[in-house]
Amino acid sequence: MRKLLLFIVLIALIGGVVAWQMLETSGYVLIAVGNYTVEMSLWALLFLLLLVWFLLRTGGYFFRLLVEPGRQLVRQRVTSRQSRFRARTAKGLLQFIEGRWDLARRNLKRAARHSDMPLINYLAAANAAHELGDRLDANRLLLKAEQTDPGGELAIGLVQARMHLHSEQYEEALAILQRLYAGEPDHPLVLRLLQQAYSGLEDWTSLEKLLPDFKRYRVFDERTLGQIEVDIYAALLAGMAAPAQHSGSASLVKLWQDIPRHVRSKPLILDTYINSLYQLGDYARVEDLLRKTLKSRWDEKLVKLFGVVDGGDPRRQLLLAERWLRERPNDAVLMLTLGRLCLRNQLWGKARDYLESSLSLKADPETYAELAGLMARLGEHEKSARYYQQGLSFSTGIGQTLGT
Repeated sequence: MRKLLLFIVLIALIGGVVAWQMLETSGYVLIAVGNYTVEMSLWALLFLLLLVWFLLRTGGYFFRLLVEPGRQLVRQRVTSRQSRFRARTAKGLLQFIEGRWDLARRNLKRAARHSDMPLINYLAAANAAHELGDRLDANRLLLKAEQTDPGGELAIGLVQARMHLHSEQYEEALAILQRLYAGEPDHPLVLRLLQQAYSGLEDWTSLEKLLPDFKRYRVFDERTLGQIEVDIYAALLAGMAAPAQHSGSASLVKLWQDIPRHVRSKPLILDTYINSLYQLGDYARVEDLLRKTLKSRWDEKLVKLFGVVDGGDPRRQLLLAERWLRERPNDAVLMLTLGRLCLRNQLWGKARDYLESSLSLKADPETYAELAGLMARLGEHEKSARYYQQGLSFSTGIGQTLGT
């Protein structure tokens, strides 16, 4: 109540002051435009301006009363339409996840023009088209994605690269990924796809250069990264022994020394290194590595290799293999290796005993071949021919079928 009284008193005071000023100071305003003049008092001008302002406000209010219902209707229609297209986009994405490619492509394409994020629609629709084998439509949708959002180069490039990798078009994928890598060298997915592209192209040297990035940006978990390292270095070691390389064992040894210690300890890496050295003719180094390796890890392939590698001292190799026999008296592969070492030491009778013992434990084409050669050397040609025939039958599967 007091506030209302104060307000009335304030209005009365202001009104009184204004009335007093109107009586004391009438003022005079002259407006001349060309040959026309308008004369009025200052208070009349103020009253006129106030009237104009009032009419404008009132007119605006009535105009909004007339127009606003129409605007609301338009907004409701637009909102309803957007809701429908959002629902269609969501439905298309769900169908895409479920692998219903044809339906997903159809819904995503229809909703793309009215979508809040058309780039997502076009990229998902392009993926769906690719899954359907419709490369032409996939490329067309990717082009629309570029036109819709030029800033989506990374997302579009990743989709294109994945499509090429899926089709084993590694060179095309690599061209896109190298461009993306130049702009986003720390992007995990770019690095993952680069790993796939280089692996597909068997470009192990380039892939090795990416290993620091894989570790720095934690692109793979430790187990996967370890397997990638093994694959890379095993391929590089094997490549050094390829006939086209002619690099010699010095380059191979240098590569071996550059390989991280934790990778060198992997069986596949060590075995590949030993076999590559053997192919390059560095037998002394192979024999030394075989002795050290077989002391801690028994491997039949390496045992066989020990029997054929010329380490320079076949008697020493035979004595070592015979020590192994004390621990593994019923090892057919070791018996074969001992037979071969006896042949190199010209111990024909001993070689025959070892080879026949190996055959009694396990039939093997290589053992048959060694015995056939030994029988021929000893002049027992019928036995030699029989062993050759049995070895051939076994290698072709006939001997196994007949129980030979």
